[in-house]
Amino acid sequence: MKAAASSHPLHFDRHFAKISVSTSLRGGAAVLASSTGVPPLKLWIGPSLLCALSYALYNIFIKKASSSIDPLLGGALLQFVAALLGTLLLVGKRALGKSASVPTRANGVLWAIAAGAAVGAAEILSFSISSMGVQAMQSIPIVIGGSVLFGTVLGTVVLKEVLGVRGWSGVILIAAGIALVGLDPGTSGLH
Repeated sequence: MKAAASSHPLHFDRHFAKISVSTSLRGGAAVLASSTGVPPLKLWIGPSLLCALSYALYNIFIKKASSSIDPLLGGALLQFVAALLGTLLLVGKRALGKSASVPTRANGVLWAIAAGAAVGAAEILSFSISSMGVQAMQSIPIVIGGSVLFGTVLGTVVLKEVLGVRGWSGVILIAAGIALVGLDPGTSGLH
């Protein structure tokens, strides 16, 4: 019974607790390297799809709010709720006696602060773009797809990660898709 639970996607850190794990620094971020290499798809696909759904809902909710809230206030409220939720989850984890799966270091804190600043800017810009009346069906693919493009380039340049021909072909297809979505004039659902 325990073996089945450890391979469940929500028990990612339990899986790594049972194998030899070493921590190294790459681009300032802690990277876990294990004897098994990259975790199998079945371990991270569920959380990844849940994350994608969360991002989709996040963008839809921003679109719904954007016509009736100042972008700066919207971004501040969004950050506040995210901080509150994260704090509650952290307190709950500590109350259950669970320790952090990765030790906290000063450079990790600094990178988390930088990520918070970047996502704060993205949230304010998302509210601003949506308040212009741009359709969510256009703005979301451009923003999210664009982040895939920028993330791939930055991952290559800053983190020195490598993508094969198949991966770069996917990035090119994403770029073509973004161009097609951006050039589609679309129409509002309200007639």
